[in-house]
Amino acid sequence: MRVCEIMAGNEDGGLENHFIDLANALVRNNEVHVIAHARYAERFSNEVNFHPLDLSRSRKNPLTLYRLLNMIKAIRPDVVHAHANKAAAMVASLRRWISAPCVATIHSLKRNTGMFEHFDHLIAVSKGVARGIRNQSVTVIYNGRNRCSEIIQRSTDVAMEARTITCIGRLVHVKGVDVLLDAFSKIDNQRVQLQIVGEGDARHHLKSLADELGLGERVSFLGNREDIESLLAETDLVVIASRREGFPLVLVEALLCHRPVVSTRVPGAAEILPQEVLADIENPDSLADRLSWALADAQRLEKTFVPVFKFAEAALTHDHQVSATEAVLQDAARRGKLCAS
Repeated sequence: MRVCEIMAGNEDGGLENHFIDLANALVRNNEVHVIAHARYAERFSNEVNFHPLDLSRSRKNPLTLYRLLNMIKAIRPDVVHAHANKAAAMVASLRRWISAPCVATIHSLKRNTGMFEHFDHLIAVSKGVARGIRNQSVTVIYNGRNRCSEIIQRSTDVAMEARTITCIGRLVHVKGVDVLLDAFSKIDNQRVQLQIVGEGDARHHLKSLADELGLGERVSFLGNREDIESLLAETDLVVIASRREGFPLVLVEALLCHRPVVSTRVPGAAEILPQEVLADIENPDSLADRLSWALADAQRLEKTFVPVFKFAEAALTHDHQVSATEAVLQDAARRGKLCAS
């Protein structure tokens, strides 16, 4: 199968990691062509056919659309696979001139989803994202990651010296780190530390907010890190405070490392995690309450998460995600050939 994978972004986040990891895995059984910004070229394996094209500007630019269409036609794919709203909107506008069947993956909740009506099949990264999409052909495939190389069992002795909460993500408004800091200030336990991993435009504001809340040395801003697995091994609890998500990859990474997670009720987390660890979105009091519940009894928390960890090992691996995605693409390609014959 000749697959054309298309992404319009130019950032470094979960969407981009998902796209790159998927293309590098699909190449094991398929001829994979990627159309994306030139900045990502070195992150693809040598077997992936990379076609640089900057799609990060206006989705209605005639010259950009013309170049994209010509690239797709030159590749002559069996199936076109667009990722996220912008790439999907561009492919949808060209749909009448593309002979191959088209599949789109919806990575997050957006107000405008009309472009997805023009696709032969859709993949949604969570049930929450799939709701409200006006297309009868939708398959939910949760994001997957590689299993942890080593699962380190943390002590459940509540009398241990300190507890560590870790938040991993871009420091931008949508991730709700400001809400997390407010919630953390309500936890009256000086032995609990919060470490925030990631970079973004809101870093200066968030550090100032931490100082204003009197959190002092209880909060550490670690910046971008490559050793996420090691950080997870050393933490007691992972927190997701997002205002909006499609399906947070950090949720998968934490669960595969057997680390419990407290999260706001964003798609993915709300479908997988126990109710006891779910907080209302943009509600510091609710988040503080759930964090306090999780920290109060480590043995109870560990017992609560046993079935969640088992689910993650079965359904949230990268191999499972790739196999399920490949099956959707193969089915779309097969149906396209039947229609053409």
